[in-house]
Amino acid sequence: MARNRTVNYAVVDIKLLREGTTVETYVELFEELRSNPRQIPLERNNYLKFRFIKPLNEDNLLNGFSGEVFKSNGITSDWYDEEKNERNRNKNVEENYIPSNLKANPRFFKFIFFPLHQKLVCEVKDPDNEIQIGLLEKFLKKLIITDKLQDKFGRIIVSTVPEVISAEKIINSKTLKRIHICIEKPESDVLFELDQKVISHIVDTNTESYMQTYIAGKNDFLSLNDDVKELIKFAAEHGIIEYKTENEEGLIEDKSTAETNPLIVRVQYDPDVTDQHYLIQSKALEIVSGIN
Repeated sequence: MARNRTVNYAVVDIKLLREGTTVETYVELFEELRSNPRQIPLERNNYLKFRFIKPLNEDNLLNGFSGEVFKSNGITSDWYDEEKNERNRNKNVEENYIPSNLKANPRFFKFIFFPLHQKLVCEVKDPDNEIQIGLLEKFLKKLIITDKLQDKFGRIIVSTVPEVISAEKIINSKTLKRIHICIEKPESDVLFELDQKVISHIVDTNTESYMQTYIAGKNDFLSLNDDVKELIKFAAEHGIIEYKTENEEGLIEDKSTAETNPLIVRVQYDPDVTDQHYLIQSKALEIVSGIN
């Protein structure tokens, strides 16, 4: 029996802001991208492009499109010729000596775009491939936000969907390793909402900031009582919560309600039972439907 694998998905929001835009307009946009593929050069010698785009249902394009983002890493433009004892910068060695059909360090990321939701779900990490979400966002911006496409479709906004960290999300986590709560001295009209113990600490001791830290044992996770849960709920509105949690891969993640982090959806699957191609088709709609 094969060991379960984990694949991470990110979500990118694509908005067309011209008046009169419909679901069919988003279909038209992706038909345009489908017929005019372009390779986009990015920092650190990375090159990205849509390897292919195809409808999920040829008879109903409104269902969306599936495809693959292809990433390669170009060979450096900084060369040294030992025979001539000279350094050649910006010499196009690849063009002169390497066939254009050969790409270095290839990586492949499946995606699905839903016109109805205006969202693209894309793989960003699996055991064989990984891409920074920021790099994926830059690629889509350079590919889609062009003068030509904006003349045709109006103003276009491309942005990564952020993770929304609610009090309930923190409270419901079963793998909390550490919580640090900081509540700045609130305005008098919200003091009555605070737990009496917190009021005592803030008011009676003339404290500007109230802080509480909870740390789990070495091999344990935190178990929150009702008082701590109420404190978390209040801090989510009137303060900052920083916490550490263990993800499905056994890695510790640092989270904060004060920062904007991209939404990452992790899915575990058995490769003997499910192929990644079918996995994203079964999970992508569930992911975008769960986004407010």
